Amino acid sequence: MLEKLKDKTILFLEDNNDFAKNTIVLFHIFVKTVHHAATIAEAQQLLEIHAIDIVISDINLKNENGLDFITDLRTKNSSIPIVIISGHKDEEFLFRSIPLNLTAYLLKPIKYNELIETLTRCSEKISLSQKQHIELKEGWYYDTESKVLEKEGVTHNLNKKETLFMELLMHNRNRLVTKEMLYASVWQFEDMSDSAVTNFILRIRKRFGKEFIYTLPDLGYRLKP
Repeated sequence: MLEKLKDKTILFLEDNNDFAKNTIVLFHIFVKTVHHAATIAEAQQLLEIHAIDIVISDINLKNENGLDFITDLRTKNSSIPIVIISGHKDEEFLFRSIPLNLTAYLLKPIKYNELIETLTRCSEKISLSQKQHIELKEGWYYDTESKVLEKEGVTHNLNKKETLFMELLMHNRNRLVTKEMLYASVWQFEDMSDSAVTNFILRIRKRFGKEFIYTLPDLGYRLKP
C-alpha cells in the first residue's frame, strides 16, 4: 500500500526547523514531494498553489494553534488525510480534534513503526476517496461522483446534509460516528441541537430502512452490519 504514495505530496506544517529538516528526509522515503510551512499563512498559501495529498501538522505553533488551521481545512476538504503531531499528549487538543476525522495523532519524536502505520492508513484513505462506488454496507453503495446512494439499481438522491452524512459514514465505515463528528462534518459547526440530530437520524431510517444505521445510546452512530 505504501508504494501508492510514491507520487504523492505532503504538506508539512512545523515551526521547529531542525525537527522539520530531519523529518522531511524521512518523509521523502515514502512520497515524491514535501512542502514545508512554518506558519498557518504559509500552509494556506501552499494549499492554494499545489495539489496536496496528505497534511501533517504540529498543533503547538508559535503564537498559533494548528487545530485552527485543520478546522478551517476540514470545512473545505472532508476527505484529505490529516495527521497531527505534538511534543506531548494534550487531552484538550485531543478532544477538540475528535470531530476533524484525523488519520492519526503522533507524538514527537515520531517512531518509525508508527509512521509506517500512519502512512499506510493515509494511502488507504486516498485510495478510498478515488473510488467512485463505495460500499457502505451490504447492498448499499455511495457514488462519490454523482453524490447519490444506490441499492439494487435504484438511485436515491440526497440533500446537502444527507450527502455530508454519507461521506462521513464512508470514511468511518468501521468506526463510531459521534455527535461531535456530525457537528463538524454534517452541520459544519452551525447550531445543532440534540433534537435536530434525532430527527435527522429518524429521516435517514425512514428513507433507507430502520436497519440502515445503528444507535449507540449517548455515544453515537454506526452502520449496522
